[in-house]
Amino acid sequence: MPANGFTLTRTLYIIVSGLLALFGAFAASRATDIGFSLFGYGLIFFGYAFGFWMVKRGLDAGEGAAEGA
Repeated sequence: MPANGFTLTRTLYIIVSGLLALFGAFAASRATDIGFSLFGYGLIFFGYAFGFWMVKRGLDAGEGAAEGA
């Protein structure tokens, strides 16, 4: 594992969650009814939450690797 805790897989998940949030913003802006609007806002929330959770896990893993060294 890298010293900072951000593996390639974790980095790709962060990128994908950002793209998912971007797609949610696009879907919410183009929505014509409340269902699609809520779906878009849900994607935005999920994308941000998952991205920040993955960043937290990466930082925690890096901190654990630094303490173990």
